[in-house]
Parts: sequence; structure tokens; C-alpha cells
Amino acid sequence: MKNFTNTIHIGELIAISKVFELNTYRMLTLLEDGVMEVFESKEAFFDKYGKKETYLELDDWCELNNGKIFTKLK
Repeated sequence: MKNFTNTIHIGELIAISKVFELNTYRMLTLLEDGVMEVFESKEAFFDKYGKKETYLELDDWCELNNGKIFTKLK
């Protein structure tokens, strides 16, 4: 089991769970399984996926106002 306590705040988890329409337990499971990812900054996201108009490999993604980006893979 991965430890996300230093990366994700509970408030962020709750906010993102509403965006992705998942409960928080399901989100943690997807993060542990690598189906969801969290990036500390937009630059880290761009390093992995590049700057594009659309991201076909992602089912959905969301940027928080603190700069973190959550992604859900297809």
C-alpha cells in the first residue's frame, strides 16, 4: 500500500472525489493501483504527458487551485 499522506490532503481528496464522482475510498484504491495519479505541479504533469489540447490516454484530469493535478487513466 502506498502512503499518500505527504502528497494529498484530505480536503483535496474530497474535492477531487466530487469532480470524478467517486467516493474517497475508491479514489485511494485507484491511486494505489496506479489508475489515478497526482502531480505536485503542472510542470511535472507536462513532463510526463506533454502539452496537448487533448490527452487521449486520460479518462479525466483536474487541476486544483494549489497547482496539483489529479489524473484518471483510461
